[in-house]
Amino acid sequence: MPASVKDVAALAGVSSSTVSNYLNHPHVLGAASREKVRAAIEQLGFVPNESARQLRAGSSKALALILLDAWLPYFHDLSRGVDDVARERGWSLFFSNSDRDRDRERHNIDMFEAHRVQGIVIYPLGDVVPRLEQLADRGIRSVVIGPIRESPTVASVTFDDHGGGRLAGEHLLSLGRRRLLFLGTPAVTESNNRLAGLREAVAGTDATVSVTDVDHLTTEDGLRAGARIAALPPHERPDAVFAANDMVALGVLTPLLRHGIRVPEEIALIGFDDVAEAHQSVVPLTSVRQPGYEIGRAAGTALLQQLADPTARPPATTPFPAELVVRESTRGR
Repeated sequence: MPASVKDVAALAGVSSSTVSNYLNHPHVLGAASREKVRAAIEQLGFVPNESARQLRAGSSKALALILLDAWLPYFHDLSRGVDDVARERGWSLFFSNSDRDRDRERHNIDMFEAHRVQGIVIYPLGDVVPRLEQLADRGIRSVVIGPIRESPTVASVTFDDHGGGRLAGEHLLSLGRRRLLFLGTPAVTESNNRLAGLREAVAGTDATVSVTDVDHLTTEDGLRAGARIAALPPHERPDAVFAANDMVALGVLTPLLRHGIRVPEEIALIGFDDVAEAHQSVVPLTSVRQPGYEIGRAAGTALLQQLADPTARPPATTPFPAELVVRESTRGR
């Protein structure tokens, strides 16, 4: 028969409430009490019946993270930030991937509501605020990573995508580039904001901005776009490419180099996010740094602040500022 809380308490020589505090609020116990309970748990092989505890409490000490595209490196960094905050505060974190599918995104939200999580961090594809406000009425709080309309119950953590696009454009103009190509997807608000910043930078200059839409902001999208660029006559090619994320930019780089097109001498290349792969590339990539880990931590912290005081309005957060990291793909070697 599995050991119980009472068994642990008896062996440790403490009360059942002390064992309960060890499991749920260890910081309230002294070091000696924690060590007694820990040793008893180890000796008995005790495993807390978390499911039963949650059912008695009417809720789970669990959070959920819903990602737009979990396979992109930026989202690896972001999820690690959320997870670290959750673990530090004694919460469990469940992950799901919407894979840029609106129906799947809705399903993921419904699934986590059914599993009685207490809070959700989401990087959404569409406008999910109305649905999240419904969840708030049922006691489930949320944080959106990205811009949203003002809400009395849903918080957001944002990045200055527009400013990042402007920095990229200003840098390319300073290098004398005038035929700029933007690679992004209109389905993602952040991509559109980066394009708007680029256009702001070139407004009133003799530079032009052309746009090619890509499907999912993946390396494969970049490979296809790069192949199309390489197939153009030299005088029709852009002299600079700004991609909405690093993976697209790195995809573009490969066919350019295969076709003997020099980067940055003939085509300067800028990405967005500054993931590890950007500086590890054969031609290190200039990129707008978006600190995924720090953004994830900020989102997790904002969510736990709401859960600590459900009557308070969502905490205000300042957009993370854009920073351009210049490397060989624009400055040469």
